[in-house]
Amino acid sequence: MKTNNNKIELCIVDIKHLTLYSIANSKEQAEDKFFKAIEDTQQSIESWGKNIKQYGTCKSFEDYLTEAKNRQFKIMTYEEFIELQKNHYNRLPLTEITEDQFFEMMNVLPPIYWRTKNNIEMFCMSEFLTSSFTSQYLHDRTTNKFYHKTVDVTDQSTWGDNFIK
Repeated sequence: MKTNNNKIELCIVDIKHLTLYSIANSKEQAEDKFFKAIEDTQQSIESWGKNIKQYGTCKSFEDYLTEAKNRQFKIMTYEEFIELQKNHYNRLPLTEITEDQFFEMMNVLPPIYWRTKNNIEMFCMSEFLTSSFTSQYLHDRTTNKFYHKTVDVTDQSTWGDNFIK
């Protein structure tokens, strides 16, 4: 990824949550933004801690506090960030779900890539997690089992039907 002035962009990435915090045009700028990310995280931790003290224990406050405490930043290229996301999402397993979950997801948003292949009905969510990754839902008509898999819609080798035995 290049900027208009042809400098290579670096990314400050929360590698625990696979989120992009900021983009920089130089190593020095990236280091400044890296330390800013750490400072912002410390402020978030303090803020959520104060909310818990002031308003009492609340699951969402605790979740936000835990999320902030678990942030881990790293400077990398945009290409490295995309590869990190790809490796993470491709490692997520095929999981069995209920029939109700399958049909609920089918009716939430218009499905995409809805098809049947080798007696497996499958569709993908039209809302994406990031880049080309989304949730895929499958119904094995032979066993009448239902599944979920996070897939890259541009790479059918990641699709759930490849993992059903």
